[in-house]
Formats: sequence, C-alpha cells, structure tokens
Amino acid sequence: MSWERILQNDRPDEPLRPRIDALFTEQRENWPMLRDGEASLGQLQRKTLTSDHENIVVQVNPARRRSTLAKTDASSIAARRCFLCPDNMPIEERGVAFEGLVVMPNPFPVLPMHCTIAALEHCPQQIAGRVECLLRLAEQIGPDMAAFYNGPRCGASAPDHFHFQAALAKEIPTLRQQPETPASRSIVAASRFGRHMFVARDGELSAAASAVERAIDAMREIQGSADEPMLNLLAHHNGGLYTVILFPRRAHRPACYFATGAEQLLISPAVLEMCGILVATEAEHFERIDAKIARDIYQEVSISDADFERIASKIA
Repeated sequence: MSWERILQNDRPDEPLRPRIDALFTEQRENWPMLRDGEASLGQLQRKTLTSDHENIVVQVNPARRRSTLAKTDASSIAARRCFLCPDNMPIEERGVAFEGLVVMPNPFPVLPMHCTIAALEHCPQQIAGRVECLLRLAEQIGPDMAAFYNGPRCGASAPDHFHFQAALAKEIPTLRQQPETPASRSIVAASRFGRHMFVARDGELSAAASAVERAIDAMREIQGSADEPMLNLLAHHNGGLYTVILFPRRAHRPACYFATGAEQLLISPAVLEMCGILVATEAEHFERIDAKIARDIYQEVSISDADFERIASKIA
C-alpha cells in the first residue's frame, strides 16, 4: 500500500485541524480496530496520585502491551517489518499530510484523538532540524491538541522511522501544572514529581525552537556524545505562545521493568508517561503503583540531579 492510498481522502489545501477531525470521523466508520481502541479507552481504570501538590494519572491499558514491550535494539528492529511504512499498514488506515509527514489515528490510544505522525521517508528517529516543524505542527493542531516526540532511546517504539505524535491537550497533566516562565527568560528549569524538565515559552517560533536546541546542545556536551541525547518533548500552542517541555533522560526503562515475580512492574516511560500519564499494561501492576513508586520510577529514568544542574547553568 502506497502513501497515495493512505492519503486518498485528504484535502491538503484546507487547514490541518479540521482535516484531522474529518479523518477520525471517516476512520471510526471504516476501521474497526480504531473503533475498538477508542471504545476500550473509555473503559480504562484510572487513579490519580499526588505528591507535593503535584498530580499524575495512572491508567491500566492492556492494548499498550505492544508498545510497552517493544524491543528497540538494532537486531530486533532489523528483524521486523516497519509498521510506519505504508506497505505494512492495515488496509483500512488513512491519513492527512503535513510537511512531509502523515497524520494517522493511533488504534491503540493512550488519550483521545491520539495520532501517530510519520515521515513519508523511512529515516531514523532524530529531532535535529525538526524542532521548528514540531512547533508548526503544535500551532496548526492547537490549542486543543498538543504534539510530542520520543527520542530513539527513550520511548520510540519505531526508532528506525521518524515520527511525532499528538493528542488532546486537556488530558495531559503536565500542561495543567507548568512552572511560570519569567518574561526575561525563554527557558526555565523545573522539577515535578521526580521528573526534571526544561520549559521553553515564547511568542516567536524561532525563539522557542532556539531555546530548546540550546538545551539539547548542552545535554549533548555534558554527556560527551555526538548522538542525540535521551529526551522527550511536548509542544503546545495557545494564546499566541509556543510552549515546549523537554524531559532530559538517563534511562529508557526502570529496574522494576526487568524484575521478576512480585517485583516486576511493566512500566516503560515515554513522553506521555513523563507528562504525567503513567501507563500500566497489567491490572495487578496498576494496583501496586502508589505515589512513592511512581516518583521512584521517574527519578530513575530522569537525568541525574547533578547533570540537570549543569545543563541549567549552561542555558541560563
């Protein structure tokens, strides 16, 4: 199946946000997998955890097993077909175009209106040169939707094929609990519920993108690596302002993911987990997660306190 078939119902001359609504309407009618995925999302068990006046949400979502258990090492990637290439997509799947990317409904959603936004070209998951694209995407789908990015080593289940994601913004806890950004600074450091983050906010797209790129460069310098540093990004546009939240990481998965027996918790933090939606695939694991366990998981996969302070000093 070609991209032409995926895009056969698209109207690229119209604004993006209404096209996404029309896409979901058509796909709900014609794609049973999406209908089932959205229906199951409405039945998920959830609970809210609070620590130091900050809240996160835990959901038990068995449909996310494929993503949570995904093997992302080079040999595993080489051994499977790329599910973001059109030849390997379900026959019913459709999308709409955006700047060399294709927006498609995710049939295994974490949030309402969950989209996967894949590159037309099969190319590696790397944010370099695409931060401004992420912000333009956030502007065109906002303010009621947000766009996000998983680095290839911390949450991207297809690190061999570049993609963004998007979903309804009102469902994302971190967007409701943002630190203030002084007018004199385009980016600030903050810590919430065991997670370190940098928050960039500006009315100018290029300035917001530049602030994020400075933080990424500082991370790369401190880690002493030419590769993309481990990170997750969330972008939102509302009231004329671009907001980008960057989560610097040091680990893909916590130790409890690899434990056995009663110690195991299959939690694999990607961007939505870092944004305060902790997804458990097993009901028994969901029951055991409390505020302390959640905070410990976040602290384990987030960048160390010392490196966070060093990066913050560099970008100040």
